[in-house]
Amino acid sequence: MISFNEWDWLNFELTILDNPYIDFELYDKQVLVALTSCHNHEGINEFLTGGPGGGGKTKLLAALALQFVEFPHYRCLVTRKNYRELVGTGSVFDILKNIPGVKSRESGLIRIIFPSGAEIHFKAFNDESHKQDVKGESYHTILNDEASELPESVLRFLYRSLRKKADDWIPLRFGNASNPGGESTDYLIEKYIDGDLPYICMGYKDNPYIDDDTYEAALMELDYIDQQYQMKGDWHYRPSVGDLLSLAEGQAQLTTLDTPVHYELISIDLAGKGKDMFAVVCYDYLVNGLEYIKDFDQTQSSNPESLLVNFVIKHNPNPAAPRTSLIVIEQEGGGSPEYARKYFQELILDYGYNIPVILKKPSGSKYQRARPLMHSIKYGNTKLNQESIYINDFIDESIQLSPDGKGRSPNLVDSASLARNYLHTDILGNVSHVSVGARIGG
Repeated sequence: MISFNEWDWLNFELTILDNPYIDFELYDKQVLVALTSCHNHEGINEFLTGGPGGGGKTKLLAALALQFVEFPHYRCLVTRKNYRELVGTGSVFDILKNIPGVKSRESGLIRIIFPSGAEIHFKAFNDESHKQDVKGESYHTILNDEASELPESVLRFLYRSLRKKADDWIPLRFGNASNPGGESTDYLIEKYIDGDLPYICMGYKDNPYIDDDTYEAALMELDYIDQQYQMKGDWHYRPSVGDLLSLAEGQAQLTTLDTPVHYELISIDLAGKGKDMFAVVCYDYLVNGLEYIKDFDQTQSSNPESLLVNFVIKHNPNPAAPRTSLIVIEQEGGGSPEYARKYFQELILDYGYNIPVILKKPSGSKYQRARPLMHSIKYGNTKLNQESIYINDFIDESIQLSPDGKGRSPNLVDSASLARNYLHTDILGNVSHVSVGARIGG
């Protein structure tokens, strides 16, 4: 535990409490971080704060960024994974950009310039190569918002820009605020959680400005994995087999529905090599806001055309008025995905079905892509047709889905995840008039 001296408290009073640009109060945990960030006058002050959500990390970073802006030579850098989060609603930039008397720039060189001449810069590092953007730059303070999401190589590289003149009294600070779960989680654990550098846990239960009961109820809507990171702030948790869905949770959603359909998708997970299967799913978005996995089929055949045609015919008995709105194919790496799209498009046209066939390139691992669907099933927003012959295989795949990609190939799960994710990101996300259920998108 750091023992703060008279200088620490005097500096805090002059640069935080008396700072004309900081128009909000810090609570005790935030004060502790602020004091920790300036305690070492000679070397580099490093810290990690956060853990659970709702602790007020962004407000704290805004205060730390503002701390020395009354001094002309002060330079600060605030980082984030991508541009949208860097300047979006509720970001550090969003909090600071409208301060009276300052000049802010939201594109190109994103920065805020104060009347004194002090500057706060903002940079996004969604790609490792962007770390070169800080070459030749010098900062007193570097603040990494959601640091675990930044690549480890970027976090390490940023230290080269933390420097000042020998007679400069403003302390050097390298601060990280984050929930666990990003790609640099292990790096932060080694340095701060299990290491010797300061870690100050700060979450919604510490924050006196938040209704923690209401916020905790909101966090309960997250899937199991995000609950470990966002609600519990568990840095050592690692996803494992069985975390996404249990047998009881899957079986609880088995039913048969005849609710009118608002939108129907057929999605295809193309077969890879070896024992991989060609899998198709019929996925419905119902008029009552629920979603329904109506049917599956799969084959290991190298010629799956007849399976797809029969599946389309089964769910669209009248070619002139098909119930299916769209057929989505997962775009595989390599080869010619556009050729596959055209091939299947022409195939169903030959049978009289004018249903558009499109490609969708997935992002993330099969495990990550399945998380929204598994959560939707767990909380009853997606129902499972108990009469589909492969529905129990789908539940088994869901239970056995492995975060490391080992074990049983989840072809049925991947086809359903493709349909569900396309529905939410490309259809519901772009159509404002669609009425959705209260739990849609969970």
